[in-house]
Order: sequence, then structure tokens, then C-alpha cells
Amino acid sequence: MANHTEPLSPVNSQYTLGYGMRLDKGTAPELAHPQVSVTLPDGSEGHLTLHVINGTPDEIKARLLESVDAFFDINADL
Repeated sequence: MANHTEPLSPVNSQYTLGYGMRLDKGTAPELAHPQVSVTLPDGSEGHLTLHVINGTPDEIKARLLESVDAFFDINADL
């Protein structure tokens, strides 16, 4: 019987992405970035910054996707 070993794969850290969305009629100030307190999965407390995007649904979607891409570019070293 031959020894068969599986190739070692790089260990990838596991993360949790927390987000929420709400679409309201009207406009809110985009420069205001309130923070909310959250209880993290491990039971510790943290904060989330709320971002506001105004525009048509298509404009909001485009800017949201740009923001998600930028978030992962900024955190590329994780």
C-alpha cells in the first residue's frame, strides 16, 4: 500500500462580514456617518459605521458595488 498524502493547502482565515441595508424615500446627509454599537459573534462589543448613498436605485447600486470593491481592496492583506 502506497503512502498517499494530500497536498498542503494554505490556511485561510475565516471572517464574518456584518452589514445591513435599508432603502428609504427621501435623502439623508451623505457626509454624516453615524456609528452604532453591535454585539459581535464572540460576545464582545464593537461599532459599525453607517454609510449613506443618495440617488436613483441604479445609482445607489453602482456606488454600493464600488464601495464593496474598495472595502476589499483596502483590506486585501487579510
